Amino acid sequence: MIDIVIISYSANAELKRQTENALDSLFKSEKNSLSIFNVIVVESQEDVNWDSYPNTKTYYPPKPYGYHKFLNFGRKLGNNSFVCLCNNDLIFNDRWASNILKFIQYNPEAYSFSPICPKTQPIYGIFPDSGNYMGYEIRKQISGWCIFQRRSIYDKIGDLDERFTHWFCDNDYALTLYTKSIPHYLITSSVVEHHEMNVGKTGPAVLSQEEMWRYTSGSEPIFTEKWRSTSQ
Repeated sequence: MIDIVIISYSANAELKRQTENALDSLFKSEKNSLSIFNVIVVESQEDVNWDSYPNTKTYYPPKPYGYHKFLNFGRKLGNNSFVCLCNNDLIFNDRWASNILKFIQYNPEAYSFSPICPKTQPIYGIFPDSGNYMGYEIRKQISGWCIFQRRSIYDKIGDLDERFTHWFCDNDYALTLYTKSIPHYLITSSVVEHHEMNVGKTGPAVLSQEEMWRYTSGSEPIFTEKWRSTSQ
């Protein structure tokens, strides 16, 4: 099975609908979804529960919010060989997971993967069903909103760095893989649509200015200091 970790922030009807759409599409995406997916919803709103979905359990993480913090929390609640770290603003297409697993079957040395978003990667000249691409570029090979992994990758990289609360999380992950020579693959036969309705887009309606700064540009000094000597 695959531990699907979804970070959900159901502070209003629109944000809650995003998680509903993600879960609905997830279970429709594979014919045998009940035997493939173990879903861990990390929910910030303690009055919202997603346990009515099959193979789904809702967990309430310790505050305050941090994207890497919540991903570490959710990941450690599962124990399957594969884990997928997800935003809630996603639509999973047919056989997205099966197609990644098919690639893994023939590439036992690979640990980290992303599906393609048909609205994002085409900007860089990469289209669905156009092959597989190894690399570390954000939004090109690494889709930070949906990262599929062998769980054993954490034996190599340790926990995700919880100093990064939202922005720079995918950049930090990319450089971690790069410096440890762990390849990351974009699998273009695996399609997951990203609607970019995350804290940077919907946040102003539900977050204070101080919170927005901490989740966005507030992480830049930490990132710069950590990776000052690294260049790609």
